[in-house]
Amino acid sequence: MDAIQIQKLRPDAGAIGRTSVSFPSTGTSITSQFIKQKLDDLAAPTPSFSGIRIAERGLDEELYDALAAFKIRTAAVSMHLDRNWRARLFGQLDSLLALSDWEVEDAPPTIDSYSTFLRMLTLLRPQRRPGLGAASHGSLIATWTVGDDRLTIECLPKDIVRWQLSATIDGERERAAAETPLPRLAAVLRPYDPGRWFQNAQHVPAG
Repeated sequence: MDAIQIQKLRPDAGAIGRTSVSFPSTGTSITSQFIKQKLDDLAAPTPSFSGIRIAERGLDEELYDALAAFKIRTAAVSMHLDRNWRARLFGQLDSLLALSDWEVEDAPPTIDSYSTFLRMLTLLRPQRRPGLGAASHGSLIATWTVGDDRLTIECLPKDIVRWQLSATIDGERERAAAETPLPRLAAVLRPYDPGRWFQNAQHVPAG
């Protein structure tokens, strides 16, 4: 589905914390000043509407907001992704950010991490979708596995990726890891025959 329509009814955060309060006529007495201070405290915004991430805000809201932001950002580069490929990616995101599978103390992946992930897809153009995971500090992780050969790429903000791999090259087992600017990723992976992970080719076992 090309058009993304996301609707959710929730309280207007701008209205909460700005409750209209009718103050009694203020005088100079200690009692009237005390009452006014208490009413001011009641009308003040709570920490959750001041941008502070606390449990009371609701993990379900955080995950919903992240999922909506990811799908909207994907729509912006939809011309680079096959429709079926994109639909399956959305299914993976739905599963990854499901409330029932999320630990309350972990932060959802950030939009900056997801943006790096999307740019990585448009640069590498893999035929095979990666498995998706998330680090507790808010990074999206993409993983390709074929047999015993595994490539894991953690997408950091500002087009930086942290990758590690384990693969058999010319009969020898090799392991490598590095942190690389995204534009150089294809070049640094080339000696390890990345087609084994990215292409639907003879490297990929049937089924």
